[in-house]
This record gives sequence, structure tokens and C-alpha cells, in this order.
Amino acid sequence: MVSDKVKNLIIITIITVVGVFYLSTMREGHDWGDDFSAYINHAKNITKGIDYKTTRYIYNPFYPSLGPRVYPPVFPFLLAPLYKYYGLDLTPMKIENALIFLLFLLVLYLIFKKELSFLSLAIMLVIIGFSPFFWNFKDNIKSDVPFLFFLYSSFLIIIRAYETDKLRMFSIIYSILAGFLVYLAYGTRNIGFLLIPSLFIYDIIKFKKVSLFFIITTLIFFIFIILQSVFLYTDISYRDQFAVEFKIILRNLFLYARALSNIWDNGYSKIFEGIFSIIFSIFSFIGYIARIKRRITIFEIFPALYLISVLIWPANQGARFLIPIIPLYIFYAFIGIENSFFINQKGAQKLIFTITMAIIFISYIGRYTTLDYGYIREGIGKKETKELFDYIRKNTQKNDIFIFQKPRALALYTDRNASVYHCAWDYKELWKYFKEIHVSYIIAGEPFEDDRKFLRPFVEKYRNNFEETYSNPDFKVYKIKNPPPL
Repeated sequence: MVSDKVKNLIIITIITVVGVFYLSTMREGHDWGDDFSAYINHAKNITKGIDYKTTRYIYNPFYPSLGPRVYPPVFPFLLAPLYKYYGLDLTPMKIENALIFLLFLLVLYLIFKKELSFLSLAIMLVIIGFSPFFWNFKDNIKSDVPFLFFLYSSFLIIIRAYETDKLRMFSIIYSILAGFLVYLAYGTRNIGFLLIPSLFIYDIIKFKKVSLFFIITTLIFFIFIILQSVFLYTDISYRDQFAVEFKIILRNLFLYARALSNIWDNGYSKIFEGIFSIIFSIFSFIGYIARIKRRITIFEIFPALYLISVLIWPANQGARFLIPIIPLYIFYAFIGIENSFFINQKGAQKLIFTITMAIIFISYIGRYTTLDYGYIREGIGKKETKELFDYIRKNTQKNDIFIFQKPRALALYTDRNASVYHCAWDYKELWKYFKEIHVSYIIAGEPFEDDRKFLRPFVEKYRNNFEETYSNPDFKVYKIKNPPPL
């Protein structure tokens, strides 16, 4: 029998080794997904004491899926001290995200230590901690990891509060803490709001009424939302993306099912990856049903609401949008192996479990042999990109307005106003938008498919209305000389 002290030491060792692995393989640079630029721009505003919303990003209502006008404030507040002391050095920000991920692993252990055997839980932490999918994500300065931490911290407090006696004895203390953590989840990613209806449903199922815990938790949550609205911002541009359509749901169902297999990417065989993903998902579904039959907790409610939300959301984000439920997906698969009707013998269960774990670790090894551990070649760190930004800073005016595929990155690195174009095949509609926001320059980038397919033909058609002012192998800058009459 392993003592609790030894168990804790083993878990701390696993988490520490994961941390060493992440920090020792941190890559320089950042890819082109410019969400990170928006977060850093908000962090910059916080450190300088200026309006949180003023990021020089001009929102295009015809292209809402690029991102909202303003992002939630919790992640920028986490980045602000690092920006203050290190400026645009991205490495400290990546390290912060990695450390938050380690805290998440610790929270995961605390949540499931009563749900799984110690061996299963330790293996689960290894699977998540050493996942090539999460490893790849460590070099992205995005809100997903902090959201994961605050989401599961909320789960932990809610579960602790609903344990026998604690709900009566410590209801107010747990409620205040839960309300604050739920806000932090929401303030990191707005979809964290789903914790409130999840908690409401959990209350009704458990007590057949709304508890004092739910009332106080919700009250604290909304107090922080009001404070955020009063002192920082209220943004409604996410609504521009929202449109419930049956074809969108079907498309997302297919795309997210396919994206789920990316978690098991082995680097060599997509067929094997897909087959294993289907088998693992079957076990996960069996485990989910088994849990529902036994008892329903917030673990069973939240993922259902979350999946419904991402399925009806038009902007598909692939495996990234599945991150919040991946730990539960793995947890349910462990439960599923134990409860599969076709594996009713303990020996068979152990064999299937061992084979499944072996396949996962072999897949991980395969994937790690194909990954790039060096400098991130594409993105803001590339030589041509740095030259473009340097040209803009030195040769254009502060009040000039640019059209660029990655407007938030351009705004952050050049301190210029920037927006993105939308693929309007009626070119007059596009010119109308350019005139409305007083565009000065258009940048066409070789790395971007839409630029190659749409923007180049657009510029070529109106070549007499543009003057090329700069070019390198990746980018061309065009100044608008005389917009055509509409």
C-alpha cells in the first residue's frame, strides 16, 4: 500500500519532469496566429495606464471571425507584469503559460484523486502532461491554458463545496471563492459563463432547488462582471459571429470529430491515428454514460453545454476549441474501459488498459520524432517580417491606416492602425470599406493564401490606383494613390 506522502511525491515528480521538459524545449518566435498580439497590446495598455480598448486594431464587421474588438482582461493582466519588465520578449510570457499549465496538472490531480486509482491518475497526468499536442501549444501566447486552469480550479472548489457537510459549514466561503474563480474563467474566455448554467442544472438535479451556494456564487460572479464593464470594457462583437444554422452544426460536428484525432497524431500514419481516435472515443462515451447512470455532477453537465456551444459557433477553431474538455475526455475513457460490457473480466480490463496506454506512448514517441524543436520559421520572428515592420515604423506616419492579413500583429509591432480586408467579390464593396476607415496602405503577403488568391488579383485589377512602396520576398506594400469612384 503506497502512502499518501509517497503518492504526493510521485505526482510532484511527474509535474516537475513535465515542467523541465517544457522549459528546456521552449522555441523562439511565434506563429502568425495574431491573437497573441491582441492580448499583449491589452497588457501594454494596462502597464501604461491607458484605455484598455485602444489597441490600434480596427475591427472589420464584415470579417468578425478574425476576432472581437476587445479581448477579455484576465489573461492580459497576467501578461502585464511581464510586458512591463521584458517588453516584447515573448519567452517570459511562454514560460508563464507553461507554469500555469503545471498548476493545472496539480489541480487535475486534486480533482480526480477520489475518482480514479492512483496508478490511473498518475498515467492520466503523464498522458496530458507529455502530450505532443499540449507541448506544441506551449509556444503559443494564448488564453487557452489559463482558461483551462481557472475552469478546473472552479470545478475543484464546486466539487469540494458539494461534499457532505462542507456545503452547510463553509457555504459562504466556498461560494465567494467559486464566484471569483468562475469570473476568472469567464474573464479569460467568455465561454466560461457556461459554468453558471452548469452549476444551476447541477443544483436542480442534486437538491431539486437552487442552493445558497449557487445564489452567492452567481452574485459574486456578476459583481465582478459589472466591475469589469464599468472599469474596463463591454464588448458585443462576438455576437457578430453568432448564427445558428443546421449546416454549420453538421460541418462543425464533422470538423471537430476529425480534429479530435489530432490529439493522437503519431507523426506517421493518419489511418492509424483515426482508428485509435475512434476506439478511444468509444471508451470515453461508454465512461460518460456509466458516470451518468451512477451520478451526475458538474463534470457531466459542463462538457455537454460546452460542446453544444462550439457546435453552433460558426468560427471553427479545430482542436484548440476542444482543449477544455480533453482532460474529461481522457478521464471518461479510463472509466469506459472499466465499464465496457464486452470487457467484463478484471484481467481483460487490465490488458485492454495496458494496450491502450502502450499505443498512446508509442504514438507520442513517433510524433516527437517528427516535431521541429528549433526557431519557429514562419511568423513575426522571420527576417522578412522584421524588415516589413521596420520599414513601416521608419517610413510611414503614426496616423496611417493599414490593411493586413494579421492586423493585430502589425498594430503591436509597428504602432500603426490596422484592419483586415474581407473577401468581397464585389470589389466596390471592398473599396467602400477602405474609404470608410480611411485606408492608406495595403500589404499583400506571400505566406497567406487569401492574399495570393484574392488580394493579388484585386491589386492587379486596380494597379493604377496603387503605388508599390516596398517589397521583399514575402511582402509587398502598396500605397493608395487615388481610390476609384464608386
